[in-house]
Parts: sequence; structure tokens; C-alpha cells
Amino acid sequence: MRQYTVGITIWVHANGELGLYENGLRQNVLFLHNLFRASPACKRVYLLNHGEGEPAAGVSTISAEYGIDPRSIVRTKDIAEKIDYVIVMGAALDVETAEALKKRGTKLINYKGGNGIVISMEAIIAQPPRDGERYFDRAFYDAIWMTPQHIHTYKSYCEAIYRCPVFEVPQIWQPIFLEARFATLQAPYGYRPGNPKKRVGILDPNITVMKTSHMPMLVCEAAYRKRPELFQAVYVTNAIQLQQSLHFNSFAQRLTLTQDKLLTVEPRFVTADFLAHHADAVVTHHWENGLNYLYYDVLNGGYPLVHNSEFLREYGYYYESWDADSGGEALIRALSEHDRNYSRYCDDVRRLLQQVSAVAHHNIVFHEKLLRELDG
Repeated sequence: MRQYTVGITIWVHANGELGLYENGLRQNVLFLHNLFRASPACKRVYLLNHGEGEPAAGVSTISAEYGIDPRSIVRTKDIAEKIDYVIVMGAALDVETAEALKKRGTKLINYKGGNGIVISMEAIIAQPPRDGERYFDRAFYDAIWMTPQHIHTYKSYCEAIYRCPVFEVPQIWQPIFLEARFATLQAPYGYRPGNPKKRVGILDPNITVMKTSHMPMLVCEAAYRKRPELFQAVYVTNAIQLQQSLHFNSFAQRLTLTQDKLLTVEPRFVTADFLAHHADAVVTHHWENGLNYLYYDVLNGGYPLVHNSEFLREYGYYYESWDADSGGEALIRALSEHDRNYSRYCDDVRRLLQQVSAVAHHNIVFHEKLLRELDG
């Protein structure tokens, strides 16, 4: 492939912070940055700041923690003449900038790492209403890239709105955000065999219908009713705010786990911190969102992951969607058999993480093939 330069949009907060732990999309920006940087054909990768502020002095630490040169964080207008491809991912382009880039022949790609159609459906029924997607940019793009978990619900929607081709791209990941936390942890990250009673964590965010704690709580309940001796505690994170919800309180209080004082409601945690200090296993559930960086974070540490992701049927402990009994059986296997199967489990995980590695050759080749197709 010819030598090229690529820019990926990011959002810098007014206080100068990047908010890298706020959501998976912000982390995805750095994974994609690292993918292109690892290619011999890529001359330079820029992080294009379209946020409210400029990087704070402390942001320079990302150079050491994540391998990002702080000088790569620039305003698009300052280096527009140098960019062959712009990937709109971590922040939107304004109309003036997009038109200027298009005029000089820069190819524009909209990277859809989240499910905008579901978020928009939630937005219009929320009380009070929330913002969903806006389509001022509907005529900007040469292509849309979309990760596999959103293709079923979101691909046709985007084709109709944006009137450009939608290409499926693999989800990519690296352990850089986990590793950045290791120095501050007061307990070792990674599964530790041997405890007869296990602590189970539920880490679903409870901010979208795609990922709530309802089914994981029911999965834990189904397993506990059959094998209570396997449980030390169940922690429902990202849920402290739900203590004000009549529905959630009624739901939780009906569970034997709650009545036996094993289930507690907790605030939000950074994943590495929670796994190191509080978890021996994780139970999760998705609806039309079957790939999640949480899965790789859990698997990377050798922790048993009990999940319903059809994309990862061969990894962790899979159960059928919306089936608490199936999930309960999977959780019982995880809690009772994981120590015995730990070595094989980790071997399987290593193969998976190599497949999704942002700097794996096959992922670089795939993304560059899509760039070449834009050049016609």
C-alpha cells in the first residue's frame, strides 16, 4: 500500500482531560491509533481534537502509559493538508472542517463503535427526552465502518441515512488500559484459584437497555438456589443510583441472594480495580451488543466470564440469552470447575486475544484494504 497519513477524531474536555475510562469508544480510539501506527505504510497517525479544551499538562503521561506521543494530539485545521484519511470516531466533525477536507480530497470515514439506533430509540421515549443521533453530517462520508455486534440492527439504518457503504470491521483490543492500572493496585490482578466460596461481580452499566443487571442478577439467583455453598458474595456495580428506583428495589428484594444478605449494590469501578480486589467471577448479559471490552478485560485475567455473547460461544462460560436457568448452570460450572480447567481456559483466551489484538498483522491488513477501496 502507498504511504499514507490518517487522523482519528477525539474529544478533549474543557479541563484538558481525555476521559479514557468514561466509555469504550474513547479506548477504541487509542486501539485504532495503535493499529495504524504499527503499519509500515502509515507515515503518521494524528489524534484530531474536536473537543472543548486543549490537553492538560498531565495528559503528557499518556506517552508513557499508552505509548501515544502527546504531539500527535492536534486541531484538524492545523494539519489538514497532511491527512489522507480522517476517521470520525471520538468526536464529530463540524461542517466547515468536513467540507474543507472533502474539497482537498481527504477520505472521510464514520466509525460506528456504538449502537446509535438503540440509543436514539431510548432517547425519544425518555422522560425528560434526551438527545439521540443528529444527522447534520449525513452527506460527509465516503464509508461507514461498523463493529460486528451492531451490524444486525444498525447497518441498514446507517445505509439509509448516510447513503454510503457500510463495512463490517473487527473489534480490536489491547490490554493497555488494564496495564496502566497495575502500578496503583493494592492487590494482584488475575484469577487466584483455591477459594471454595466465590465472589461474583456484575459490571453491566445500567445506562442502556442493551446492558443492564437484570439478567445477571437472575442468573446468580438461579445458581444460588441450586448451589448456595459456592457463593461468598454477589456485587452489583454501576447500580448505587438505582437504590432510588422502586422497580429495582422491588426486583432485588425478591431474590433469595438479597434476603440471605449476599447481594449488595455498589457504585462504578474501574474494571481492573474491581477484578483485583472484589471478584472471582463475572456474570454479564447483553441485548444486541455482543462484543464488549469488558469481556476481554475479564478473560485476560483468567477470570471465569459467564456471558450470552454469540460471538464468543467458544470462550468463557456461555449461556442462552434471556434464559436464567441456562445462565445458572453456566455459572455453577464456572464456580465449581474453573480451578480444574484454569490452564486450558487461559490457553483458549490467549488465542482469542491474539485474534482481536489491535497490532496483529491480520487486523492491520484488513483495515488497510478498506482504505485502498476508498481510493478507487
